[in-house]
Amino acid sequence: MLLLALSVGLGPAGCSDDAPAEDTSGETGDGDGDTGDGDSGDSETGDGDGDGDGDPGDGDGDGDFPGTPPENFCPGDPDGNCDEVPDAPLRAGTAVVDLVPECFESWTDVAQNGDFDEGEDDFLDCGCDRLCPMDPGYVAPDEGENDGVFQAIYMAGFQNNRPATGVRDDSVGLVGEGDGIWCKAVVLDQGNTRVAIVTLDTIGYFYDEVVAIRETLGDQDIDWLVVHSIHNHEGPDTMGLWGESMFSGGFDPDYRAQIRLAVASAVTDAVADLEEVATLTVGRGDASTAHQGDPAKGIRNVSNDTRAPFIVDEAVDVLNFKNGEGESIVTLINFASHPESLASEQTLLTADYVHALRKTVEQGSQWQAAPATAGLGGEAIFISGALGGMMTPLRISTTTPDGDTWNTGEFEKADAIGQLLGEIAIDAIHNGEVIENPRLEFASQTYLAEVINDGFKLLFMQSIFDREVIERDNKMYVRTEMGALELGPVRMLTIPGELLPELAVGGYDGSQMFTTEVELIEPDNPNPPDLDAAPEGPYLKERMAADYTWLIGLGNDELGYIVPKYNFELGDLPYLSEAEGDHYEETNSLGPHMADFVNDNGDSLIEFIDWL
Repeated sequence: MLLLALSVGLGPAGCSDDAPAEDTSGETGDGDGDTGDGDSGDSETGDGDGDGDGDPGDGDGDGDFPGTPPENFCPGDPDGNCDEVPDAPLRAGTAVVDLVPECFESWTDVAQNGDFDEGEDDFLDCGCDRLCPMDPGYVAPDEGENDGVFQAIYMAGFQNNRPATGVRDDSVGLVGEGDGIWCKAVVLDQGNTRVAIVTLDTIGYFYDEVVAIRETLGDQDIDWLVVHSIHNHEGPDTMGLWGESMFSGGFDPDYRAQIRLAVASAVTDAVADLEEVATLTVGRGDASTAHQGDPAKGIRNVSNDTRAPFIVDEAVDVLNFKNGEGESIVTLINFASHPESLASEQTLLTADYVHALRKTVEQGSQWQAAPATAGLGGEAIFISGALGGMMTPLRISTTTPDGDTWNTGEFEKADAIGQLLGEIAIDAIHNGEVIENPRLEFASQTYLAEVINDGFKLLFMQSIFDREVIERDNKMYVRTEMGALELGPVRMLTIPGELLPELAVGGYDGSQMFTTEVELIEPDNPNPPDLDAAPEGPYLKERMAADYTWLIGLGNDELGYIVPKYNFELGDLPYLSEAEGDHYEETNSLGPHMADFVNDNGDSLIEFIDWL
């Protein structure tokens, strides 16, 4: 979860009042090519060709598409950069780059509260490598050692002033070996179409950063780069919200540069690693089956919903790519739940439950007594789904096949959740469908999204958020992007934030609970949502109209929570305080228009992909 309540950080923010060169190349609306009507936050398209230079595409859609084509699509784009190549094989390549900050110092949390309390807690002035003279492996003083300055890396999520003390290792939890903060990339290539999907073990990553990385990748012929954050609450701050104090930046400039280089390096290495895919298998599992003999508990053994109504997306979607020798190249896993099971008091850098999930899919599960499940081999890449409002491992316990039960804040709980989900993913592939001759295609479009949230406006005005702001007609906008990718029967849609799952799957009738431990709306809720006013279907995943539908949450941007209009309520100080009941998410949303923004623009992209 984001945590605003005016906990902020990092500037300066760019600000301009310049409009794109043309505003008629596909503004948001009803997908018919007409200009938007304001229902999506008066959002409009960007430059017309997706590269920010103001040159519009020719928009002819080969003369057949009934609306305005998106800025960027393959195969068959108007400029001929990615013409169709009949019978071209699908290729895949992967790469992994360590994303642990290159320089930070550790400290002692005397109060064990996760906060650095000056005067009570002491930082260890041992330099960037965190090795003091008496530590094993110490060679000589390094940068920052004994300079009296705390070289802190602040962790994202929960509260300010939570510096990292180190990196989780195999001495903690069930399967700690190999944990840390990683950048994982997969490149998919078919004929003249090449897409790179990069996942970061971070809280979120702004669109402006993605654009900057794209500019460095020209020689890799990447037609579309997607940078996705798993929304990790145990990693470094990459948005600026969680610094030392409410008004100090948390995104370290050196780390910012490190991430850009890491993403570019991972994509370059993945391109060099491309090999032909002989077998593509797709499968879908059900996270509620991880209940360990307690069907009443169901989904609440691995994930929870802390905002009424209780609605979850139970799907564990999986794609496995094998080469001609039958070896896994990469496995992609899509699931929706915040990586925050370790909560706010621990200070080791970790990928939370995602680490154990990926490790299980790659190498197999490792229970203390229960039988293990063999892994698939290759690399595993995790992609978060519709995890907003509030898909989380918090406020539940997790029981393992060993019969142990673990609670929030324990690494064993994170590892148990990850292994249970990893076993479901493996089973989904074993029982999955082999896809013959899959076709790779995508379409993407930039938009202007209006910033209605007064708290966010303050962050920009105070130069806290470091991204460009566009001012027009006394309104504030940021440029963002959505896109659709299709691979055979699998259709993916990038979401620039944290979508509440009911917008994706419905469930207002209680059909998406997957537990009987709780009610759809708890009777003691002081401000329950009016389900009679809830939107009717078909919902987003239904409208995506594919056998397998994936949502890439926080794909190429993090604009906060995307909340249904009917249940969007503000406190007495709009956006700065919560309304009574379950309305935290509104304080960290651009505004109530974002649900229509995603629905309208998603529908337009789906319509185009259908045509393409």
